[in-house]
Amino acid sequence: MSTFKPKRVSGVDLVSQIGPATASLPASVPMVPVAAPAPAVASKPQPLKKVQINFQASEQFAELVAIEAEKAGSTRRFFARLLRDAGYDVPEADVNPPDTRRRRGQRELEG
Repeated sequence: MSTFKPKRVSGVDLVSQIGPATASLPASVPMVPVAAPAPAVASKPQPLKKVQINFQASEQFAELVAIEAEKAGSTRRFFARLLRDAGYDVPEADVNPPDTRRRRGQRELEG
């Protein structure tokens, strides 16, 4: 007993085989003209792409980083300020990142 194995046909071959029979048919997807790009409008700058940084350290060093990061507001802010103070060009978004923490009960506090 032999099993049926269909012949693989590439997209180009398929189009050449059925193209003449389907040439007079309407498009299955309406052809919409591509609109010209809108004029550039001054918008807020796009945020910088972020990547995660991980490294291993001794427990004492990790504790020191945690303590100083808490004083600075975040680990990212702590390291960014250290590098800026050392003379490196650090983006402002790293020195003062937006606070994205969720807070519970914020509505009750505001009202």
